[in-house]
Amino acid sequence: MRIKIIALLSLSFAALVFTGCDGGSAQMGPKEAHLLGVAKVEKASYQATRPATFAVSTDELYTRKNFDGTKATFLWGLFTFTDY
Repeated sequence: MRIKIIALLSLSFAALVFTGCDGGSAQMGPKEAHLLGVAKVEKASYQATRPATFAVSTDELYTRKNFDGTKATFLWGLFTFTDY
């Protein structure tokens, strides 16, 4: 009985892991990642930050020539780090 339960759980886990995701290579796929609202990363965002956030841009910290538009938001939008 225990072997049947373990086999069913491992089969269910394998089905969850190996189905439905293409690893982010989809052309129209999402360009953001969430971690329960604590951290959110958006690639190629280039959107303005909200007025109720502490915003820091990478050009304020050091000089760069190749900006990629990544916006990282922490603690539900309290802190925002932008790369544009």
